[in-house]
Amino acid sequence: MEQEFIYDDSRIYQKLYVFFKFIGLIFYSMTLRTCYKPYFYIGMIVAMFLSMMNSTRYEYAHFKRYETTFSSLNEYSIWKNKLWPKSKIFFATIELSIKTAYFIKTFPPQCNFDNLCEIGESIFKIHILFLFAIYIIFGIFSIFLLWAIYCNNYSQRVPFINQNNTVPLIISISEREECCICLDMDNTHIWSILPCGHKFHMSCISTWLRFNQTCPVCRLSVIPVL
Repeated sequence: MEQEFIYDDSRIYQKLYVFFKFIGLIFYSMTLRTCYKPYFYIGMIVAMFLSMMNSTRYEYAHFKRYETTFSSLNEYSIWKNKLWPKSKIFFATIELSIKTAYFIKTFPPQCNFDNLCEIGESIFKIHILFLFAIYIIFGIFSIFLLWAIYCNNYSQRVPFINQNNTVPLIISISEREECCICLDMDNTHIWSILPCGHKFHMSCISTWLRFNQTCPVCRLSVIPVL
C-alpha cells in the first residue's frame, strides 16, 4: 500500500518564470505596438499572453493544493494529469517557432535604440539570442549526459578482459548449473565464461569484478575495463 504524503513543493522558480514573462509581455506591448505594420508583433504578443495565462493557470492550481495531503503518489499523478501539463509544451513550441522565424528574417541581428519600436526590437533580438544560447548549452549537456550513460552501460555489458586481452565469452547453458556467486541454477540468465574456464551469470560476474580483480573460484587475475 502506498504511503500518503503532503505536497509541499513551493515551485518558486516556476512562479518567477511566470512573473518575468508578465513583465516581458508588458514591455513588448508598450514598445512593439508602436512599430510600422506591427502585425507580426501583435501575433507574438497574443501567443505570449496565451502562454502566460496557461502557465498562470497551472501554477495557481498547484498553489491551491500546497500542503494538501495525497493518499498516494498515484493520486497526485492523476490530479496533475488533469491540469494538462503538456499544454505548456504546446504553447512553448508556438512561441519558439515565432521567435525562430523572426530571428531568421532579421538575421544578422542589429540593435538600435532611437525610438520605442527599435528599443523593443533590440531587446527582443537579445532575448532570442539569450534563449538560443540556453538551448544550445542544454543540448550539449544532454549529449554529454547521454554519452556518459551509454558508455557506462556498455562497460557493464563487457566489463572485463584478462591480462592477455582475451574477451570472456558469452555462452548458453543447456544443463542445470549453479552460479557460485548467487547460488542460483536459473539457466534463463545470460552466462559468461572466464578465460580460466569458470562459468558465472554475466550480471553476477560483472558486479563481482567491479570490486575484485580475480576469478571468484581460482583467483585468476583479471583487469576491469574503465
